[in-house]
Amino acid sequence: MRQLIKNATVIDGRGHAGFYGDVLIDGQVIADVAPVITADVDLIIEADGAFVTPGFIDVHSHTDLAAFLPQGFRPKVLQGITTELIGLCGLGVTPVPEILQPELRERLIIGNPPVDWTWDDLPSFGDALKQQGMEVNLSPFLPHGLLRYQICGNSSMPMDKRQLRQLALLADESLAAGARGISLGLIYHPALFSDRNELLTVAQIAAKHHKPLVVHMRSESDEILEALQEMIALSHQAGCQLHISHLKLIGRRNAGKLDKLLTLIEQHELTFDQYPYHYGSTTLFSVLPPTLIRQYAPDALMSALQTPAVRKQVRDWFAERILPQAGEPWDNLPALLGWGNILVCEVETQASQQWLGRSIADCAQQTGQHPVDFVLDLLVRDRGNVRMIDYFMDEALVEQIFQHPRGMVGTDTILGGRLHPRVSGTFPRIIHDFVGQRQLLSLEQAVHKMTALSAETFSLDKRGKIAPGYYADIAMFGSDFCDHATIEQPQQCSTGLQSLWVNGCLKVAEEQYLETCSGELLQA
Repeated sequence: MRQLIKNATVIDGRGHAGFYGDVLIDGQVIADVAPVITADVDLIIEADGAFVTPGFIDVHSHTDLAAFLPQGFRPKVLQGITTELIGLCGLGVTPVPEILQPELRERLIIGNPPVDWTWDDLPSFGDALKQQGMEVNLSPFLPHGLLRYQICGNSSMPMDKRQLRQLALLADESLAAGARGISLGLIYHPALFSDRNELLTVAQIAAKHHKPLVVHMRSESDEILEALQEMIALSHQAGCQLHISHLKLIGRRNAGKLDKLLTLIEQHELTFDQYPYHYGSTTLFSVLPPTLIRQYAPDALMSALQTPAVRKQVRDWFAERILPQAGEPWDNLPALLGWGNILVCEVETQASQQWLGRSIADCAQQTGQHPVDFVLDLLVRDRGNVRMIDYFMDEALVEQIFQHPRGMVGTDTILGGRLHPRVSGTFPRIIHDFVGQRQLLSLEQAVHKMTALSAETFSLDKRGKIAPGYYADIAMFGSDFCDHATIEQPQQCSTGLQSLWVNGCLKVAEEQYLETCSGELLQA
């Protein structure tokens, strides 16, 4: 099918000034871009001056299972997203042998919806996605945490030489099968137990395949500089490309470290992504000190959390009267932020539904408990399956990070429960608020960060630009393109996206979401 977009303001993704012109789509690809195009076509779309950009690339998402859910990618599509990178933070759904899937799913941080897992490795997961149909393009990373779980289970012991050889073999197998790179999530169980030999092993496999290592660092607060230097040294020794996930600085006392942080990124030619909010979302379980998690298997830990001695120990740690094991980084969120800045956003049991959207401080006050006792009771009752929203830094720092030229955009989407506004609002928030209202960057610069820079960084061939021969992943929107999601109403989808093409097929037409599935599995 040949389609002609007429009279558009074309922002081509390169960062250059926009121009007024036409875009010709022929099948899956862009055939021509010019001030005026005259051609035989099947469909003419009158842009009337609206902006036409490459479809946005979400470089950090946890929508691994979204294709199998009724809602699908609707809130992401209405942001103008056409490509998502998944399997980040060392978390994901493949590769996992069938025998290990039930236990893993019980603690799956990215959510465990009632979906039949018909896969156990990357090729079979790709087959399941293709059979289901994909609304957008998906490109999976290899989550290191799944490999450690396969090899070591819940053990906190370092890998021995035999296990390291097995790790290298499994990583090599998935990268050869098309994984985009390897992701690390060094605050999450069981990856938090990984020593340097283990991390160097996976980094060397990434280097062997000329693919990136993408990392959620051990600390994003007091020890963030040390955590970054750890990864820099590791990537230099392995010879692999390093990308930092959801760059942030947790806690006001760490705000002064941002200049040094960005200097290290520049000096070592690293890249990073961020979302345009000063509050994030992850598992509430991650607030517990790694030292405590090392001491118990998961089931034993839940029992230990009910004992007075352990509760006193945790209260002391959170109050910083007693520090955890020396040399083990930990983002002590209660001490850094206060319980009033940590909200409950997803729970497992019906009894816990009443706490959704409320701060830990508020919940504890209502129950007459110490906040630590409320948190531990909640984690035990809901088997650790609780997510939080945490206000981690000032918006001025978010703005400063966003203006850095080596940064890209990721939603860090986790579906289920009370959603974070980033699920529906990330990209239009940047365009409407960061560009239109605050004028932090030009539209051309922002689009470059959200498209061509992302495609180039992660080797997404023929994506991220409005140019002949590139895949027709295209967004069209006007000046009313805007996000509406808030903490109170996170389900509100963005509006103002006039049209969206995924591989040349309309996914949004005249601002109406269409039930088409023209996305592809992008293997590296």
